Amino acid sequence: MTSSRLRILENGALEIVDPRFEDLTLLREVDPAFSIRTTPLPGFIAPRFQAMRNLGCGISIPELERMGTDRLWRIHNSALEKWTSSETVECSRRGVSLLTLKVELARRLLMDCTLCARRCRVNRLAGERGYCGLGSNAIVAESFTHIGEEAPINPSFVISLAGCALRCRYCQQSAILFPTHVNGVELTFDLWKDLDFTDARTVSFVGGNPDESIFGILQFLNSAPPDLDLPIVWNSHAYSTPEVMALLHGVVDAYLPDLKYSNPACGARWSKVEDYPVVAREAITQMTGQNVPVIVRILLLPGHLQCCHLPALRFLASLPIPPFVSIRGQYCPDWQITASDAEMATRITLEEGVSVTALARSLGLALIGSS
Repeated sequence: MTSSRLRILENGALEIVDPRFEDLTLLREVDPAFSIRTTPLPGFIAPRFQAMRNLGCGISIPELERMGTDRLWRIHNSALEKWTSSETVECSRRGVSLLTLKVELARRLLMDCTLCARRCRVNRLAGERGYCGLGSNAIVAESFTHIGEEAPINPSFVISLAGCALRCRYCQQSAILFPTHVNGVELTFDLWKDLDFTDARTVSFVGGNPDESIFGILQFLNSAPPDLDLPIVWNSHAYSTPEVMALLHGVVDAYLPDLKYSNPACGARWSKVEDYPVVAREAITQMTGQNVPVIVRILLLPGHLQCCHLPALRFLASLPIPPFVSIRGQYCPDWQITASDAEMATRITLEEGVSVTALARSLGLALIGSS
C-alpha cells in the first residue's frame, strides 16, 4: 500500500509524487521498464561531518560558552581553513570539535535569527517565532527512502522538516509549511534508533526547508552513530544566508538547491520574496566553492522560460565551477494556484522542456536525471 500522493493526469497517465520503496510494485505495474537509477556521487569518500566531529578547535567547553560570537567565528573559520587546505593539524583532537562549535554558533544565531534571507531577527530561543513559524527545535514531518531523486544521490533517506521561509503558491509540500499545524516529532538523538537506512545511498535533509532548522540538524548529526557512512545531502530552496553556508561548509557532502527565479517580480508574485534571484545566486556560488557536488534543480514553471529559466542556465554556466543541473518537469498547479493564474494553472509544455534542455546542453552544463 503506497503512502505517496497519486495524481491522474489529463492524458490518463498516473503520476506518483515523491515515490518510495513501497511504491516499486505499483511503479513496475504501470511501467515494467521502471528502474531505480543510480550513479556514483562524485568525489565522495566519507561523510564530512564525521571529520568535523574529530577536528578539535583548541578550546574547552567553558571557553566555548563564555567567548564572544565574533571570536568563535574567527576560530571556526581558522579551523575550517586548515581543514580545507589539507594542512596537518598537530592538535586536531584538542578541545571541542569543530562540529560542536558549529552547533554553538547556530544556537546563537537563533537568538537573533538570520537562518534565512528574510532575517527576521527574532529570538527563537526565547519562544519568538518569525516567518518560518519555528521555535528552537527542528520538527520532522516525515522520513522515508525516496527512490525518485537524482541518480548520484538515489535512493535517498529523506528527513523532511517542517517550516519554510518561502510561500510558493504552487508548493507541493504546503502541508508542512506551518510547524504548528504539523503532527511531527522533534529531531533529537533518540530518533537515530528508529531510522532505517538499509536501502538508502544518501541521507537528505529536506522540507519545507532545512536551513531554518540547522541548529537542530547539527545537534542531530553531532549525536550520529560513529559508523554512519552515508553522504549528507542538503536539499534547499537556496534562499540562504552566508551564515548558514559557513555552518554547512565541511558538513554537507552534496547540495541540491532549487534555482526558482531570475526575475525579482516572479519571486515576489509566486513566493513572496523580491530578492530571491540575488540571494539564491550568491548561495549557489558559495556552494560551488565548497568542493562538493552541487546539483541545481530547475523546476520548470509554465510561462517562465524567458524571464527565469534561460537566464538561470546562463548564470550557472558562467560560474567558475559550473554545477550539475537537474531539469524537473513535474510542476503541478498545487496549493493556492487557481484558474485565474493563467499559465501557472497549467502544466509545462513539451516545447518549453525541450528549449530549456537544449540551452543547457549548448552551454556545456552537465545534466543529471532522476528515476
